[in-house]
Amino acid sequence: MSELVFLDTETTGLIPGRHQIWEAAYAVGLDGDVVHGLLQHDMSTADPAALHVNNYVDRTAGKDFDIIAAIKFEGAFKTALRGATLVGANPAFDASMLQARWGEQIWHYRLLDVESYAMPILGYDRPQGLAKITEDLRERGFEIYTADHSARADVLALRDAYKALVYLKDE
Repeated sequence: MSELVFLDTETTGLIPGRHQIWEAAYAVGLDGDVVHGLLQHDMSTADPAALHVNNYVDRTAGKDFDIIAAIKFEGAFKTALRGATLVGANPAFDASMLQARWGEQIWHYRLLDVESYAMPILGYDRPQGLAKITEDLRERGFEIYTADHSARADVLALRDAYKALVYLKDE
């Protein structure tokens, strides 16, 4: 069985190949540390609506971009994803953006979508977003990190939600 890697990306828009990932975070397994970093990116085709959602301007303003750190992070990120099962809230989006960036799919071809996984467990009739899922899990008494459209926080919330859903499934 391949390792579960919880991941989230923040992008300059929604179109793979046109828009780019500027921030990513991942955690290997149920208890691994969350690794977070910025990636090299081009803003020439950025969608202002996407930048508003992920608070790009406020989160990057006045900060120096460390290209060496970005290159090292991307190498570690690729290593962590090689052969792994990606776990995400709409991991097909993250996978499509990564495949456009790297020109290859290095992870296992099956993806685990927490939004779909939550449907039968929480009684939804259609997939809900991570914010709704985490809200409903908190109402059931689970401690869930708050997702905020930053890659690191979203990975923490995603993994907490996954663990809570597994618990409820096994109840």
